Amino acid sequence: MKSGQDKQDIGIRTAILSDLLSTARESNVDIDSLLQRCDIKPDRFITRQGRVPVANAVKLIRRCGFLMGDEYMGLLSRPLPVGYFRMAILNAVQQPTLGEALQRFFEFNNLFLPDLKTKLVNRQQFSEIHLVRNSGVRFRNNVAVDMIIAIIHRLSNWLCDELIVVDSLELDHEPRLYRREYKHIYYGAVVKYHGDINRLVFDRHYLDLPVIQNETDAEAYYQRAPLDLFLPQDVQGETSRVIRKLIKQQYTTRNVIANLQEVSALLDLGPQTIRRRLAKEGTSYNSIKSRVKRDVAMRALNDPDLTIEEVAIRIGYSEPAAFIRAFKSWTGFSPARFRRGGFETDTVD
Repeated sequence: MKSGQDKQDIGIRTAILSDLLSTARESNVDIDSLLQRCDIKPDRFITRQGRVPVANAVKLIRRCGFLMGDEYMGLLSRPLPVGYFRMAILNAVQQPTLGEALQRFFEFNNLFLPDLKTKLVNRQQFSEIHLVRNSGVRFRNNVAVDMIIAIIHRLSNWLCDELIVVDSLELDHEPRLYRREYKHIYYGAVVKYHGDINRLVFDRHYLDLPVIQNETDAEAYYQRAPLDLFLPQDVQGETSRVIRKLIKQQYTTRNVIANLQEVSALLDLGPQTIRRRLAKEGTSYNSIKSRVKRDVAMRALNDPDLTIEEVAIRIGYSEPAAFIRAFKSWTGFSPARFRRGGFETDTVD
C-alpha cells in the first residue's frame, strides 16, 4: 500500500497483486480477462513496479477468490471456502478482549489452515504471534505468509479500534520485491528475514483492550474485505501515535475533530514544533486527522440509520459533496458504494 498526502490516490503495488494471483494463473484462471473486468490494464503487471488503484485491486482479489471458490486464491495447500473468514471474525467479535479474540481466531484458523500453526506467546512485556509452518510445507508463493500476518494485524486493529504498533516482525523467508511496503503495513517496525518462524512482536498491554465491534460491524467488515488490509496509516513514531490518540479522544468526548491549534494547546507544544516532529516521522497533522476522519466515517457508515449527510456532519463536513470526494480519496470508494459492500460484483463508481 502507499501512504502520503491527503489528496494522493492510494494504490497497491503490482508486485503484491502478481504474487497473490500467481497460483490462480497456474490454475489456468484467465488473469488477463479478470484484470480487464476490474478495469486494470494487463500491461501494468509486466514490470511489477507500478500501482493499481485500491478500489480496482479489492475487486480483483474478491473476484478471483469467488471464481476459484477459495478465499486464499489457491495459495495454501487446500482451498478455504468462501465464507470462512466471515465465520472466523464472527467468532472473534464475541470475545471481551483482544487477547481472547485472538485466541479464538487462532483456534478457528488452526482447524482449517493445515499449512501454518498460529499461537499467541506472552512474555513479561511483549506478546508474540507465532506462525509456524507445519513440517514439509512449502508454499508456491511466500506472499501467503505475508497475507496471513497482515490479516491478523489489521484484524486486531479493527477489533479494538486501535493501531497495534508492532515492535518487530520476523519472517521465515527471503525479502519479497515489495518489501519496502512493510514500513507502511507495519508502521515502520523492524523487519527481519530468514528466521526459524514467522513472529510478530508487540507490547502486551494491547491484549487487554476491549473488543468494541459487534456482529453487524463484522458483516460489514467481511463485505468490504480486503479493503482494510490496504488502507494506509500514519503512525511511524511516538508523536504521530500521541496525536492520533488525542484526536480520537477529543472526538469521543466532544464529538469534534480537533484542529492543530487545539491539540497544540492540549499538549503544551507549539504548532511549529508539532509540524517539525511529525515531518521527521514522515507524516503531517492533516494526514493523521484525515485517517481519523476516515476511520470514524467507515464505522458510522455501518449504521443504516444514519444518512450519508449525517455521517458527513459528524466528521465536520457541512457539504455532503465535499465529504463524498474526501471519502473516495481515502478509500477508493464513494460512501454509498462502501456502504453497499460486495465489491466483487459491481463496477467501481
